[in-house]
Amino acid sequence: MKINNLLVITYFLIVNIGLMFLLYPTLILDTVENGHWLVVLLHGFSYMVLLGVFLYGMSKLKQPNILEYVPKNRWIVSILVLVPISLFIIGTVITAIRTYAEFTTVLFLNQTPFLFVMLLFIIAATYIGLGSIGSIFRTSFLIIATSSLIIVVIFFLSFFNAEWYYFFPAKVSSFDFLIQTPFITGFLILTPTFLFLAFLPKRRGDYNFKTIFWSSMILIPIIFVSAYSPILVFGYEVAKNFTFPYIEMLATVDIEWSIFETLTSLFGLSLLLYATVFLGMLLHILRLLYQTMFRTSNIHASIALIIIVIIITMTANMISTWEQVQSHVLWLTPLRFYTIISLLVFIFWIGRRQKHEI
Repeated sequence: MKINNLLVITYFLIVNIGLMFLLYPTLILDTVENGHWLVVLLHGFSYMVLLGVFLYGMSKLKQPNILEYVPKNRWIVSILVLVPISLFIIGTVITAIRTYAEFTTVLFLNQTPFLFVMLLFIIAATYIGLGSIGSIFRTSFLIIATSSLIIVVIFFLSFFNAEWYYFFPAKVSSFDFLIQTPFITGFLILTPTFLFLAFLPKRRGDYNFKTIFWSSMILIPIIFVSAYSPILVFGYEVAKNFTFPYIEMLATVDIEWSIFETLTSLFGLSLLLYATVFLGMLLHILRLLYQTMFRTSNIHASIALIIIVIIITMTANMISTWEQVQSHVLWLTPLRFYTIISLLVFIFWIGRRQKHEI
């Protein structure tokens, strides 16, 4: 199957769904006590603006892969752009595998050591990352084809036990949250999901970035569902005490025809599949960055990736508590900012240079 807009959009949606339902509700609950709709709206609007600027820059390039434009004297670009992106990916993978290990032990394997659960994720993700980006897209399409019914059912059942009076008071009491860490982290939590759009293969004409952008608008209602469902079911005071509020909310809903014991298990398995593909893409990008910076062969880069993965796993295993996981997410915030800004500057610099060459 040729890589096209459908495959790109499919991958983009499932990785965002995986992150939103797992991590985003906690950040929203830590941001304000009431008027959460404003925070969600600001996050959603800001994310779409950032994505729009990113896609606009990519649409001006002849090739949809920024690595094609790294100059021969590559060390300045590597130090200023590629190395920070690599460090950001490594930090993201470390926190991600530890987060998904926590989620898996809470939901399925509560007697299994974290290390074994993390090994399960990282081995599968490394196998995916060693393949081509086309195989990752096709795997994503297969996954969404088999789990789309689950997602649709979950959207309908998200407010099954909702108590709508929990929506009020809808007014935000203070705007101090705009400069607080949970709000800034929530704004940036989804940034790794669109990094792959700067590393697409083949010709620029194979992709319609406008179509990708407008298709991503479906993320706005998804953000609202993921953020508000736990609040409307439990109320703010109860929901804020959960590690994974949306998963706890689903535990209150049961459907008799499910082949699993509860809807939570069904959705949890879907999230884990999305997470594995997401980690595989990040590791694939990391391999491409290494290969470009050091001008090595594919085999050499693959061996280097395996060594990096071992280091990542050892580092993630040193994170012993959920509070430490949240601290690592906060520590990544400055690097997230720098990575986004430097990547955008590099993309528009390439576009400007192309324009002057014509």
